[in-house]
Amino acid sequence: MLELLPHFLPDFLRGLLVNFQIATCALLGGMLLGAPLAAARFHNGLAATPAAWLVALLRTVPTFVVMFFLVNVVPDFHVGQRQFAMTPWLAVVLSLTLYAAAYVSDHAVEAMRQLRSGSPVAAMLFVMGLVRAFFVMVLSSGFGAAVGVVEATTVTLRAIETLPKAGDRLLLIGVVIVIFTVCFQLIYHLINHWRGKLNQRFHRPVQAARLEGAEQP
Repeated sequence: MLELLPHFLPDFLRGLLVNFQIATCALLGGMLLGAPLAAARFHNGLAATPAAWLVALLRTVPTFVVMFFLVNVVPDFHVGQRQFAMTPWLAVVLSLTLYAAAYVSDHAVEAMRQLRSGSPVAAMLFVMGLVRAFFVMVLSSGFGAAVGVVEATTVTLRAIETLPKAGDRLLLIGVVIVIFTVCFQLIYHLINHWRGKLNQRFHRPVQAARLEGAEQP
């Protein structure tokens, strides 16, 4: 086990970077698709009902099935005049983009309602929701191992296969869990610190206005 770690850790960190890249691209794609759907639902015009139906469909689409469909049925596709090959990496990104689009649309609608009611602090929860969705997609991107994407799960499974003892396998899994926990806790700490700063920035003007109102006869 100890002999494996010097080779495993660099490969695992490179694989984890792939997980982060997939989640980032999927979240950006989800924002591009989900934002217009949220705007249509929020303004409650003619497009509100079709947008709501489409979001409801995106919520129920199984990302794992979509990934296999894209890999096996869609060999390539065109965007304008450009042709793109459907790689396993891209299939994982697109399948997670559908989940991200539904998530962004639902939470963006609520954030816009909060902003309209004069509650910017509540609307900031939208940003925190995006962070949580990002973490979910980092973990979910591990199913890309099933179609040949070399990410953290793939590296871990390959390493486990080389360990004959069950104790060493459990120890390796424990190391992976610790790495994920440390990475996510650091990011959560930074986000919570940033959220605290924003809360202070928005609360101070409100508290000052209340004190001025209380001092007036």
